Amino acid sequence: MTPQEIIEYCKRQLESGSSNVGFLLPGKWGKRNTRRLWPNGPKGEILSEIPGRGIYVMFDAKEVMEATKRQMKKFNIL
Repeated sequence: MTPQEIIEYCKRQLESGSSNVGFLLPGKWGKRNTRRLWPNGPKGEILSEIPGRGIYVMFDAKEVMEATKRQMKKFNIL
């Protein structure tokens, strides 16, 4: 997903009344029950592992949207 798509996804979730967004991330469920969306990015809770595909992680939509906007501003994308 592009940063713009992440922001739109978060906006749609917030408008629908849900404060959470879920992403399928590469990796396996290990010792921790949390995973970051990117290094030093928002932390979410691992909900399940899908064999051969990755892990499904739930994040706070507002936190992800604000962190994505900060990253875009940092790299002059916004």
